[in-house]
Amino acid sequence: MRRTQNCGVVVNSSITSYASARDSNLVEGNVEYYGLLTNIIELDYYGRWKVVLFQCDWADVNTARGIKKDKFGFTIVNFSRLIHTGQQLMDEPYVFSSQVKQVFYSKDPTDEGWYVALRNTPRDLFDMGNGSRDDIVKRSETLPFLEQNLDENIPSTSTQHQWVRHDVDEDIYE
Repeated sequence: MRRTQNCGVVVNSSITSYASARDSNLVEGNVEYYGLLTNIIELDYYGRWKVVLFQCDWADVNTARGIKKDKFGFTIVNFSRLIHTGQQLMDEPYVFSSQVKQVFYSKDPTDEGWYVALRNTPRDLFDMGNGSRDDIVKRSETLPFLEQNLDENIPSTSTQHQWVRHDVDEDIYE
């Protein structure tokens, strides 16, 4: 593990699969992949647009050797068994930065090699709804704003008060 705690990511992936080898009905579900950020790559397309990719070490979420839930419902991951390492042609260690959410990994004190995945909400993230930018402009244009005369709030020079205390000595005491 790294010394910093903010190198964890999780990706929610929608998959379709069969429940068993004998089943012919596809089942749709979600799989969460837990990873450790190892590299950040920015692709610059001649200044027209930029794409940021995260290269990660992904825990094996397909077996109990890589992921499990504890008795309290926390997700615990083990990074000693990795998947999508890039060694095989179908492996994909990269993900778009816009696809991931940040998680912190805290070492499990009772189980060596396992880490508790703790989700967080960034401080500067705000839920602005599903509307487009045009909807926000339309809503803000319809708000009733009253006219204000700022001259009423600024005192004239003849009525200004001096905010200085004369009852305190100006000497600085140590």
